[in-house]
Amino acid sequence: SSDLRKSISIKLDRLYNKLSKQEKELIESENAQIYKIKGELITSYIYMIEKGMESVEVSNFYDPEYKNIKISLNTNFTPSENAQKYFKKYNKLKTAKKEITSQMEITKEEIDYLENIMLSIENCENLAELMDIREELGKVGYLRSKNNSKKETKLTTKPHEFVSSNGFKILVGKNNKQNDHLTLKVASNEDIWMHTKNIPGSHVIIKTEGKEVPDETIFEGAMLAAFFSKSKMSSQVPVDYTKKKNVKKPNGAKPGMVIYDTNNTVYVTPTEELVVKLKSKFDN
Repeated sequence: SSDLRKSISIKLDRLYNKLSKQEKELIESENAQIYKIKGELITSYIYMIEKGMESVEVSNFYDPEYKNIKISLNTNFTPSENAQKYFKKYNKLKTAKKEITSQMEITKEEIDYLENIMLSIENCENLAELMDIREELGKVGYLRSKNNSKKETKLTTKPHEFVSSNGFKILVGKNNKQNDHLTLKVASNEDIWMHTKNIPGSHVIIKTEGKEVPDETIFEGAMLAAFFSKSKMSSQVPVDYTKKKNVKKPNGAKPGMVIYDTNNTVYVTPTEELVVKLKSKFDN
């Protein structure tokens, strides 16, 4: 698994750098307004400007204090052409902002996905689970796959299984293949679905069997979701939960990626002791 981890780590580093660059570009695009203001001011004070001037200093009536602003001019341009130059720059940056924002969303989604993969690698308990991850990465194009078939292969590995203090079965996916299988095939509409809020982690299912789920079981499920997440070592980890019927997988979404609504959020600090305790209840 070390070569796989290294490969994903390199891809993540590239994506972090890409996001950092996009954030800088976004900040620049957010300064677009100043170019519009300069264009407007040149138009308003056009009677003061002549071709050949390097700059003009005027009162900025867009400023609450009407402070003076110095505007650089192209000496080869007429006043009107200088104004147009600033308007063009404004429009270019405004368009760029939309483009950069949508590109950033794509980069963030890729980062979330690969951070989830790293977590899945750490959760691996045997070779079959590692092969699940390799197969998935081949299908989504991150690794060269010997078997390029898009067809879903049979799930041969099993999720973590626990029993809550109140006797409810809790299932935890170890990788995206298991997460999709649990959420889309195993869980009933009235089962409780849980996941760390905006943090890479496992899908957690509380099997309700038509019964009301006590707060204690919700808390224990949330503890498991936090423990099997990137925030395993953190405190006050936010965990969202909702009925499985509120969870949807968008068309074309990567493995393990879902959207949900009408959720509640609980904050927990995961402990290994509780995980061991709930596991031993299942084993017994």
